[in-house]
Amino acid sequence: MVQAIKRDEVFIEPEGIHVETHQPERRSRKPPLLLVHGALAGSWLWTEIAAFLAERGWEAHAVNLRGHFTSDTAELDDTTMRDYADDIGVALRQIGRPTVVIGWGIGALAAMMYAERHPVLGLVLLAPSPPAAALPRRPEEHELRAVPAIYDAAWWGWTGSRDELRERMPDMEDEEIEKMSELLIGAKESGRARRERMNGVPIDASRFADIPSLVIGAGLDEVIHPNEARHTADLIGASYEYFPSASHFGLAMGAQTWPEVAQSVLGWLEEHRHAMAGASSVAVGARR
Repeated sequence: MVQAIKRDEVFIEPEGIHVETHQPERRSRKPPLLLVHGALAGSWLWTEIAAFLAERGWEAHAVNLRGHFTSDTAELDDTTMRDYADDIGVALRQIGRPTVVIGWGIGALAAMMYAERHPVLGLVLLAPSPPAAALPRRPEEHELRAVPAIYDAAWWGWTGSRDELRERMPDMEDEEIEKMSELLIGAKESGRARRERMNGVPIDASRFADIPSLVIGAGLDEVIHPNEARHTADLIGASYEYFPSASHFGLAMGAQTWPEVAQSVLGWLEEHRHAMAGASSVAVGARR
């Protein structure tokens, strides 16, 4: 049943992390969700999916990592993947309850890095940047040197005419491409964190044995090949779903894709809800 929802926001001090929330008007017993964007993006990536999940009883918090969108600026040339994982911890501290983390791109890798060291109820990883053991190859030195200290959407290749972008992202409608293009103007990203990902960020796969996990791959993804997403799923023992007509951005905000992805995520959440609720009770009891 679709419920009425309300929107809220919080600016977390002293870290300067901004979180946008979509939540059902009636308090739900379902565990909260933390949505983590990827490179150059922000909480705006999750607007439709967050509302969809909130309307179905799931409290959805979309974090803006340091130096992104409405969070405080940061020294991005010195920002690491571990810093982004720490930002997830800041948002979860604010939520104050055991949480399921949903990540996209580098946000999914940061979620894995956080979950390797701290308890979470579950992980949903959309087109995740692969950890070291799932990388298809190691980069050449000249490839690493080509990454600037701070890069933008033009360097990454996410600019162009509407027709050019629509050809690459056919699951995105014109208004979504315009929204993406507008919000990427002025967005910056850490070259240091990108070089870390290229070299490979190691994770201990054994840490994920008891964490319910879902990985989703996109057939038209120019950033994370679906084989990489599948290798990540195999590495951490996650379920895997594949959307052959989805692009990288389309997974989260493409009108022709996100409703199907959101429905799949909802189905997975509902399937694991009771087990996660039990784990949440145990975690809360352990803190008392």
